[in-house]
Amino acid sequence: MLASADGLTGAALSAAEALRPALDERLARLDRLDALDRCLGWLPVVMPEPRALECLSHELLRAVAPALQGPRHRELQLRSSAVQVGIAWSHLRTGAWDTDLPTGLTERLGAQQSDWLRNEMASVMNLCWREPLDEQLHDTEEAAALIRLLRLYVLLNLDTSLSRSAQPMLNACARALGLWAEVEQRLPQLPTPRPGVPMRRPMGLYAVHGDTNQDEASGAAQPQDPDTAHQALLQDSRQARQQATRQVAGHTDIIAAVQPASTPSSPGSFPVVPRSLAGEVAITAAREASVAASKSALAAHEAALAERYAPAALDALRPHTRWQVIREPIPEMRDKDDRLTLASYEGLRVPLPLVLLPEVAALEVRITQLHGEFPWATQAIEVAAGEMLARRRLGAVSFAWAPILLVGPPGTGKTRLARRLAEVMGLVFLPLGVGGSSDSRLLTGTSRGWASGEPSPIVRTLRDRRLAQILVLLDEVDKCSTHGSTRTVNAAPMQAALLGLLEPESSRNWIDGYLQVPCDLSKLLFVATANRLGTIEAALMSRLQPVLVPTPERQHYPVIVQQVVRDVASDWGLPVEVMPALDVSGLARAAGSVRELVRLVRREIVREVSVSGAPH
Repeated sequence: MLASADGLTGAALSAAEALRPALDERLARLDRLDALDRCLGWLPVVMPEPRALECLSHELLRAVAPALQGPRHRELQLRSSAVQVGIAWSHLRTGAWDTDLPTGLTERLGAQQSDWLRNEMASVMNLCWREPLDEQLHDTEEAAALIRLLRLYVLLNLDTSLSRSAQPMLNACARALGLWAEVEQRLPQLPTPRPGVPMRRPMGLYAVHGDTNQDEASGAAQPQDPDTAHQALLQDSRQARQQATRQVAGHTDIIAAVQPASTPSSPGSFPVVPRSLAGEVAITAAREASVAASKSALAAHEAALAERYAPAALDALRPHTRWQVIREPIPEMRDKDDRLTLASYEGLRVPLPLVLLPEVAALEVRITQLHGEFPWATQAIEVAAGEMLARRRLGAVSFAWAPILLVGPPGTGKTRLARRLAEVMGLVFLPLGVGGSSDSRLLTGTSRGWASGEPSPIVRTLRDRRLAQILVLLDEVDKCSTHGSTRTVNAAPMQAALLGLLEPESSRNWIDGYLQVPCDLSKLLFVATANRLGTIEAALMSRLQPVLVPTPERQHYPVIVQQVVRDVASDWGLPVEVMPALDVSGLARAAGSVRELVRLVRREIVREVSVSGAPH
């Protein structure tokens, strides 16, 4: 075709002109994809014979595949296949056939083409499950393409015959919705397709192929501001995912209602059994109990406020002492166990208490106590305490501070300092060992579609403690990976996920992979620890306040002995008063390091109890 391009006209010439840059390896990846997109659009006009069109399309895609793998390339593969069987890709890119009817797509395309497209889509999406997310998304165009594929995949699964087993379909939808939510979390960090150049491509999810943003008077393409494009794509994606989630929930009810009546009984068949009344009663009870527990916690919080502040001040203070973690309905699943678990999180849709700052005098006493327990960590204590004191003196009533990074050699008491900070200030303490983690499921939870699906420890703690605010320790952030694990598909690298969690704007809409609903985690308090700074990405460092925790000197060892005794008593569930008296000076002299001192203290406690027996 290229050899005689000068003599071609019309569609053939347009296809040839688009093919040249598509095959030119010197051009940027996005430009080659754009050119390939245009070329594939013209090919059905140039070559209407299906078999020849199929061969040429496959050859073109194979020629560019090594360098251009990603969601946009997969979208072109699927589009090329769809065109060969007469499916207009522009119709699938719009919402024209998107309906709540269980047979909407089949009625539009026909049963044979619908089944064929469903099989093609399954093979395309298998690539998405196998590859880590950070290797798929290069820019916002890639994210938009993957969102379109996920949306089509969910709706294709919902359009399966009602006589088929429902659970595989629901698992596939849950898997796609979980990955979809993680793509949305990545969007704020993704660059625009062409850095430094205003975008002229439409970023909406339902833009028909070939559309551009044009001025109605001149017909010229108008540039789109990158920030506006990001927000438009994110808003469209959330709306589409919420709609798809509602369709999944509604479809389960359709299947439950239709299958028992329409599926004939036969030897060896297992008809769908209607959900038991006892199961529904248990789910309703769990939902009501969760909401009641949250309301009870808020009522106790309100009573404490009334004792502390005058009635005239309560109305002004009340909005600053409560927070609602989840504001949208939690999407349901058909599985009874999943629904029972989800019901227990309904309490997060009720406003929950924020921890109240002590009065200035009491706050100063607690800070002095920390200085006495950690005399070598004065600078770190001042960083946390300074912001608390300033807020309280200006009239603030709840805790807040910029995330703190405690940096120092192993054994300097960074983790213990964070724990004592939480205990002294009356905060719930949640330690998360992110060191060595290759993916972010510790922070985002695991999608419902997996057998191990569960919410993140952060959200579980908020539910269990009936609070909207806890202190989260991110231990050893310098040792967490910047690359996703090759064994997992739907989890971002740990440091990449931390960026969104530590940024107030993105943490307000944090998507838990199991709940599949935005959670407002902006009131969480973070303390991170690290032994060194060199392995922490610059973007993550910009969100942290680094402060040095030096190695304790030998003169500080007696204080550490007292801390270890208190920790052992706490671990054993005993009051510190029953712990044996130790030879503090002897232990301090014998230890060569802080870690060795901790081991010696624990060993000495056991020895003393073994020799003298339990106290009476």
